[in-house]
Amino acid sequence: MGLRPGQAVFGYLNEKHADRKCQVILDPERSHIVKQMYEKVAYEKWSGRKIHYWLKFELNLKTRYGNKGLTLSNIYQILQNPFYYGVFEYPVKSGNFYTGKHQSIITKELFDQVQTQVKSQSLRSEERKEFAFTRLMTCGLCGSGITADEKFKTLKDGTVNRHVYYLCSKSKDRHCKVTYLNEVELINQFIELIDKIDLNEIGIKQKIKEEVEKVKKFQRIILGTKEKIEVNDIDIRNYAKYVLREAKDQDKRDLMSCFKSQIVMRDKKIVLN
Repeated sequence: MGLRPGQAVFGYLNEKHADRKCQVILDPERSHIVKQMYEKVAYEKWSGRKIHYWLKFELNLKTRYGNKGLTLSNIYQILQNPFYYGVFEYPVKSGNFYTGKHQSIITKELFDQVQTQVKSQSLRSEERKEFAFTRLMTCGLCGSGITADEKFKTLKDGTVNRHVYYLCSKSKDRHCKVTYLNEVELINQFIELIDKIDLNEIGIKQKIKEEVEKVKKFQRIILGTKEKIEVNDIDIRNYAKYVLREAKDQDKRDLMSCFKSQIVMRDKKIVLN
C-alpha cells in the first residue's frame, strides 16, 4: 500500500485521522529544511558537521517530538534515508523496499548526489591527515580546494619544528601558480579578519556569546562580585581570536566553517568572497 508503519521521520507528521492510519504529511516547519540540507551538501559541498552548526546556532532547530536539536548522527541518518525521495525499507535492514504513498521532499537525483558527496567526505577523512583549515577555503586563481602539507625541520639542539603550509590542491588546474601560505601567517590573517567583519557573518556568534558568559560568570564567582554579566562585540571577537590562537584544531575548524561567505586564498592573502 506504500505506507510505512511507525512514527514519521523528521520532516513529516503522522496523520491524526483514524481512517488514514500510517499516512504522513509534510511538516510545514521542517520539510523545507530537509531539502536545504540535501542541497547544501550536494551543491555547496557542506560537511555533516557544518550542517550541524548551521541547524544548531543559526536556525536553532528543534525536533517536534522532544524539542531537542539534531545530533550529527541524526543528520547523517536524514542524509542517507531514501524515504525523502519516495522509497522506504521495511523492516529496516530487511532488503525489502517499497514505493511510498507520501509526498517526496527531494528528487532521486539529488539523493544520489548527496550519497556520492557523503561517501567522498568519508573516504577523504580516512585517507588524509586532517589539518585545522583544510576543506574550508578555495583557491582564488583556479577555484580548486585548498589542501595542506607539513614539514619537519631538525634544529641544532636536536629539537624538531613542525611547519604546516596551505596550498592549492590543483584539482581544477594542475598548472595553478598560487603560492603556499604558512599556517602561522594564515591564523594571523584570520585574526585580523575577525576585527574587520560584521559579527553576523559568523554563524557561531550565539555559541561564542554563551561561552564568554560562562567565563565571565566564573570570574565573577572567583572575585566575589555581583556585577551584571554583559557580553559585547569586543568580548566575542576576543574569544574567537583565542580559539584561533590556542584551541584544538577541531575547535578552530568549527569556528571557521561557520563563516557564511566563502573563504578565498590568493597571493598569500585571505578574503571573504
